[in-house]
Amino acid sequence: MTMTALDVIDEALRQPAIGRRRDLTSRLSRLRGRLADPAIRVVVVGGLKQGKSQLVNALLGATLCPVHDDVASAAPAVIRHAEQPWAAVVRPGQQRLEPVELDRIAEEISGGQVVRAEIGVPRAVLTGGLVIVDTPGVDGLRSEHTSRTLAELAEADAVLAVTDALTELSPAELQFLRFATTICPNVLGVLTKTDLSPRWRAHLERNRMLVAEAGLAIPMVAVSSVLRERALATSDQDVNAESGFPALVSYLENTVKAQAGLLARRSASEAILAVTEQVSLGLRAELSTQDPSSIGGLEDAQRAAELLRRQSARWQNMLMDGMADLMSDVDHDLRERTRIILRHTDQAFDKADPAKTWDAYCDWLADKLTDAVLRNYDWTVERTHWLAQRIAEQFDEESRGTIPDLGLRDPATVLERMGALLTPDLAPPGIANKVITGLRGSYSGMLMFGLLTSLMGMPLVNFVSVGAGAVMGAKTLKEERDAQLKRRQAVAKTAVQRHIDELVFQVGKHSRDALRQVQRRLREHFTEQAEQLQDNLSDTIRRARELASADLAARNQRNQSIAEEINTLVALRQRAQALALTS
Repeated sequence: MTMTALDVIDEALRQPAIGRRRDLTSRLSRLRGRLADPAIRVVVVGGLKQGKSQLVNALLGATLCPVHDDVASAAPAVIRHAEQPWAAVVRPGQQRLEPVELDRIAEEISGGQVVRAEIGVPRAVLTGGLVIVDTPGVDGLRSEHTSRTLAELAEADAVLAVTDALTELSPAELQFLRFATTICPNVLGVLTKTDLSPRWRAHLERNRMLVAEAGLAIPMVAVSSVLRERALATSDQDVNAESGFPALVSYLENTVKAQAGLLARRSASEAILAVTEQVSLGLRAELSTQDPSSIGGLEDAQRAAELLRRQSARWQNMLMDGMADLMSDVDHDLRERTRIILRHTDQAFDKADPAKTWDAYCDWLADKLTDAVLRNYDWTVERTHWLAQRIAEQFDEESRGTIPDLGLRDPATVLERMGALLTPDLAPPGIANKVITGLRGSYSGMLMFGLLTSLMGMPLVNFVSVGAGAVMGAKTLKEERDAQLKRRQAVAKTAVQRHIDELVFQVGKHSRDALRQVQRRLREHFTEQAEQLQDNLSDTIRRARELASADLAARNQRNQSIAEEINTLVALRQRAQALALTS
């Protein structure tokens, strides 16, 4: 009787050697739940601005995902078949789906206020249980968006790895492809934006060569979403063929949907082989300590326990010191960025009249502050992941890289609460004020020079006193105009300073709260990890002590038990290998 993927996973979960590893049983249980789901999940992944969302829109013939230059997908969008179109979102802190209008779903996805979006549309390509998942862009392996993408990748039956045709694959993209294939072996490379690159064919061949040199078996296709959209709008089959999408649709129909069972068996086979390899290594290590000539296993276990105690103190100190430094550095980075903006503001207002340039300046300031805050946020995410990775490296090799979802909150809500820069009183003096100022200056000038000329027998009002009054009036008017300009410049600078101070205060408070939350998550995660390692070591020490005092018969009995478990795992590996080859 041929075993199914679920049968082999169930058999693996029944193995005592695997059951002792909670992390591995959790992984297999998640895989079983995904394979039991009739939906076939195709996850679209790639770097920022590589054309993932536009690819999904063009494939489905509907604008469902954000594609503008100044926005990006901030949350996964799960798109499935439905007789009637519908859309819903899951917001932070909630579990239920909140219905939204379909024409607003792209705005919701890019707004950063949703955890996940669910969409149903009537499309032939989605029939048969196919589900398309558009994910946020990845940036290496340590960004916040990457964490959300990896969570979706773990549930994938197949992956569309997207890169644009403007350049060849970067080392970071190859690293991510290598990492993705370890999670889901069913990957198709998709080269987008061929309409923008005359050399896309050369880049396609170069990418295929780079993938082959990396030891990855990933087929690749090239597409143009722009041509696909034009073909759908005009029903032009020639343009559709030129877009390259028929090859992509054929892959989804003939490889993903038609061979869904094979893809599921391949995923199950890869997972079981990885799990059994880890467990077998532990059993062989224990078997090597059963030799009566190597009673040193107890001393080794005790040394490992002492090392773990020292590591626990080290990672806790590293977490506290690292977070304190990070909070200080994040605050300094934000203040430094805003100081640069203030210097540019001072230079601009020293030369310009705020009353004439205020509206344009407000737009410039909003863009610069938003960019500064988001760059500060991205740098915070990068530093936080670096710190988490450093702490993870304090554990053994097997535990390295296990970093939890840090859940850093996007500061977009803070920017929304801040609102626009308030406009101060920048109105220039009116006509009446100018007339009075001019008359005041001209009167004093005319009177002074009139008195001087009267000593020479001339009337008080004469051509000299009138001319002098006109000159003095113009000079007074200019001085008043310059003083008013200086006042408006000072008022504008003060208003900007207050706005930026408030922004730094609000964003700084948000960052400190977010980092404290991250600190708690890391402390809980690594504490749990250390406790698991401590439990394993305690169990190892207990067994080593028992073996040290046990007689030869007891050792032989344990040797036989370990050998039987290893043989069972070998048989399980053989069934997992055969599973991937089953047609």
